[in-house]
Amino acid sequence: MMLQNMRDKAQSWVAKVIVGVIVLVFALTGWESISRFTSNDDKAAEVNGTVISTAEFEQAVSLQRRQLTQQLQQLGEQFDPDMIDEQLLRDSVLQGLIQRAVLLEGARDADLRVSEQMVDQMLLNTPDFQVNGQFDANRFDIVIRNMGLSSRMAFRDLVRQELMLAQLRNAYQATAFATPAERQMLARLENQSRDFAVLELDADAAGVEVIEAEVEEYYNDNLADFLSPEQVILETLTLSRSDFFDDAQVDEAALESLYLRETENLTEQRRAAHILIEIEDGDEAAAREQAEAIKARLDAGEDFAELAREVSDDPGTVNNGGDMGYVEHGSFDPAFDDALFALQENQVSEPVRSRFGIHLIKLTDLQSPEVPSLESMRPTLEQELKTEAVERRFVEVAQELANLAYESEDLAEPARVLNTEIETLGPLERSGGEGLAANPKIIAAGFSEEVLVDRRNSQLIELDADTVAVVRVKEHLRPEQRPLEEVRAEIADLLQFRKATEQAAAQAENWVKQLGQGELDSSTLATELDQQWLIHEAASRSDRDIAQALLRNVFTMPKPDAGPRYAHFRQPDGGQWIVELRGVSTPKEALAEADSPMYDEYIAGQTGEQDFAGVQQHLQSEADIERF
Repeated sequence: MMLQNMRDKAQSWVAKVIVGVIVLVFALTGWESISRFTSNDDKAAEVNGTVISTAEFEQAVSLQRRQLTQQLQQLGEQFDPDMIDEQLLRDSVLQGLIQRAVLLEGARDADLRVSEQMVDQMLLNTPDFQVNGQFDANRFDIVIRNMGLSSRMAFRDLVRQELMLAQLRNAYQATAFATPAERQMLARLENQSRDFAVLELDADAAGVEVIEAEVEEYYNDNLADFLSPEQVILETLTLSRSDFFDDAQVDEAALESLYLRETENLTEQRRAAHILIEIEDGDEAAAREQAEAIKARLDAGEDFAELAREVSDDPGTVNNGGDMGYVEHGSFDPAFDDALFALQENQVSEPVRSRFGIHLIKLTDLQSPEVPSLESMRPTLEQELKTEAVERRFVEVAQELANLAYESEDLAEPARVLNTEIETLGPLERSGGEGLAANPKIIAAGFSEEVLVDRRNSQLIELDADTVAVVRVKEHLRPEQRPLEEVRAEIADLLQFRKATEQAAAQAENWVKQLGQGELDSSTLATELDQQWLIHEAASRSDRDIAQALLRNVFTMPKPDAGPRYAHFRQPDGGQWIVELRGVSTPKEALAEADSPMYDEYIAGQTGEQDFAGVQQHLQSEADIERF
């Protein structure tokens, strides 16, 4: 487990930048808020003269709340945003904005800079902006528009800031190192094994009595826990790229033009061999005279390949009889190309001058391209042209849908203009539903403040690379108090489980105390529980045959001295493990493993993070920060 953590820590900081930029946009702030740093809006905070406006702060709080909700919904959790501690959220977001401002100033003070080429490379290599593995400008525009950014330059500025912060962070994290003593200590801990024995004490829920008064008291004290789930009925409009294929038309002239472009790439290939005579000391005449003598020998019938092995000055082809393989026109100097492509098969050229020297060139094979007919390529070409047309049309209509949704009071007008049908989903809880409602982006938008509270159409939602949607709340079903009669059995079961868990913990604690003081013998306890101690010898931290919750707790126990140590730990089902720790050992070979690069990377990573955290703390302590 620890080794896996080491691997997780040893990640490229460049990869983190790519993800960090996207997270930054959603979690902290948008470009509009950055542009307000120097505005006269009310202030939320001021960092060394840089203003964090209340507008920026409120936007960041809203976005952070939305992201938290969406992340938990993606994990399949039942989550109510009303359960978020609003003050804690606001304090955390403001601190994040302040810390970012402090670090950006620290990066500038350190004279860290990011070139335009570095930003370009980052954007070109970001998968979210690619189609079929290549950067796509339309895709880039859709993604940043869905982020709420106003322009490409806005996103570039965010990327530049994140790269500057990555440089500052990397200056400390990438220079950290591990000492031999630290590696040995970690190796001892990682390779340590423990001998222990376990008894299990079940939580006896059936033996616990819960009276009516307790049920009523719990119900009245926790009314908020017994509300019907909040639900919404949504109206949605969706656009799919595939919807436009049937209407896409292919112009015959465009098809023929594409066919010509495709077949132009099918060039004739020629296999060449050559004999190179280098020009020594600038004496071209001597080199040409030597080449003419070799040409005379060829004309007399000597083998070209044998002569090349004997006299050629090209080390790359001399052992292959001068063979250069198949080449296309334009592969070499113009004079060489012109001579080669003027030859007939098996013909040898006159001496040819290039920047490398004097050549004798032989055409050894000729491959003419097989040009497919227009009709044979028609299905592929039509598909390519349709795809291009659909891509353009899809982007245009998606933008039109976004504009119509923003300008309309409901979805009726966008549906009429775009000739699409409104789909009704729900009632839906925050956990989602089936089909379109299973997409967490739909649920997040439906329960967002903009859509749920303000009753506005959502912004354009990119469900995947080929589908976009907008949603609107048709009906909001607010939580209602569930009557006691409906939840009585649920409460009784809960209280019964709690009582049984508490009784098991109290009993286990009493027995562990007696075992530790010698008042109770371990064999006597096993007899009383009608069990035998389950013995684990030389158990390691990564042992998969032992319950992980038990294993983690056993490795927190102090090393036994004269005799065994005892402890008890709660089981997931409410029962208890009673543990007798008998011994702790570290194999001698553990020290030999201390030189493993994995240990060095893990310790250096942890140290680097601590160093950078110290820098953050220092910069913040030195900064002039005022909260309003």
